[in-house]
Amino acid sequence: MAKLKIVVTGATGLLGRATATHLVECGHEVISVDRKEGDFAAGSKLVVGDLTSLEFCDSVIEGANAVVHLGAIPNPTDARQFNVFQNNSVSTFAVFTAAAQAKVKTVVYASSLSAYGFAYSDEWTSPIYAPVDEAHPFVFEESYALSKEVNERSALMWSRRCETAFVGMRFPWTNTLEKTLELARRFNDEDKLPPDPRFPKGIVAKILWTYLDLRDAVKAIEVVINSDIKGAHVYNFAAPDIMAKAPTMELMAKFHPKTEIRSPLPGHSAPLSSQAFVHTFGYAPQYLINRGEI
Repeated sequence: MAKLKIVVTGATGLLGRATATHLVECGHEVISVDRKEGDFAAGSKLVVGDLTSLEFCDSVIEGANAVVHLGAIPNPTDARQFNVFQNNSVSTFAVFTAAAQAKVKTVVYASSLSAYGFAYSDEWTSPIYAPVDEAHPFVFEESYALSKEVNERSALMWSRRCETAFVGMRFPWTNTLEKTLELARRFNDEDKLPPDPRFPKGIVAKILWTYLDLRDAVKAIEVVINSDIKGAHVYNFAAPDIMAKAPTMELMAKFHPKTEIRSPLPGHSAPLSSQAFVHTFGYAPQYLINRGEI
């Protein structure tokens, strides 16, 4: 495999650091980029700067073969909705613009399951149908999800203006299996537990009990970088099962009773389809939770 120069943004974050570490281990030259100092992948070079600056993006992306854009405010923490949208949409547009200018082969960027609008809605929001595939309409009412749609449309625009491929990954909750089990246990017992501002009541049901192990997210990114894909695409990518003890259909009936079930969801099947990614790239999640530990 040829050695590539790969820029990873959000590189001091959990997924960014894991991705950069893996790419270094694969023998690539990795430029870790973030807006602040922090722990970053050994063997990579850390560059600190503001991704909303096109000049900065041009300087750090010049000469790269691939960009993994993971830098963003990770949830709608801004009560007025402005700062999250401004940062996440402008920084992504700047990264895409610089990548097009530099003739980067492939940009892989973090979209999100939250793009659909279920996770952070003020009112309880259910899927129109399940399993949720990439064609499911967006039904959001907050700035984080809106920024994800804008980013996906920005990728489509740039793909029509240059030869760079843009692949958006609609990841769900992505963490270690230990942290996923911790969240699963909280959902299982949330009626008995004191409130936790990190995990609002019902959040696991709002994200459809979906999860992804960090290692599978990293591998999916690597697979895309190594492919010859062209154009702009978005993919769901989640574990094929859920982080809950109860069967999926029982949970859907309780929490999302108006959702149309379009194909069977036996056992603990995830109500989110990752088949498009698996069919295109030949990689499916390998690291699943042990349900007996919930």
